[in-house]
Amino acid sequence: MDIKLFSDMIDALGKVTGALKSAVSLPKEERERYRQTIAENYRLIDTTLNMIVIRLGDVLLPANEPAFVQEVAKLDNYGDWMRAEREFRLCQSLRAALRETKSVSGKVKAAISVKDFDALIALMESTTAAEGEVAEFISVRFSTLGEAARTPGVDSAKLREDVKAFRDALLGERQRLIRDEIELYSVV
Repeated sequence: MDIKLFSDMIDALGKVTGALKSAVSLPKEERERYRQTIAENYRLIDTTLNMIVIRLGDVLLPANEPAFVQEVAKLDNYGDWMRAEREFRLCQSLRAALRETKSVSGKVKAAISVKDFDALIALMESTTAAEGEVAEFISVRFSTLGEAARTPGVDSAKLREDVKAFRDALLGERQRLIRDEIELYSVV
């Protein structure tokens, strides 16, 4: 399953974090402000990844295959993800983080790669371009799994492998996110 949205954002955040680490010429208070802004982005991505990983973990729980297939078929629930997104205010928080990130961009761009910082801004903008963008990303991925579960004669073992592979890929991205975030805290 494609998790490019998350991979690209984590890559961009990692590059900015690495560059901030080397921006020792910035005053400590300013580096702290940038670190807090980037940390908020890490937290929001982590929250989103956790929501997906937890749901996929719940889907993988049933040991009997018919119950498992029924759980996967229920993943096709755009409305539920929209409600969850609104409850967590993911897009709203991402938009606030984007505004804050843009406000610090001038001095940061002087200290780090403009290309890396612009890439982060572009990814944040594309993620928040429309209400429900994150929910739609999740829903499309889950819809594919749900459709596979409703296919007559579905191979439940293969479906389980697909769900597990998607979850494992997201967990891998989350681990990378955590490593990068830990590096961020060495900035100040």
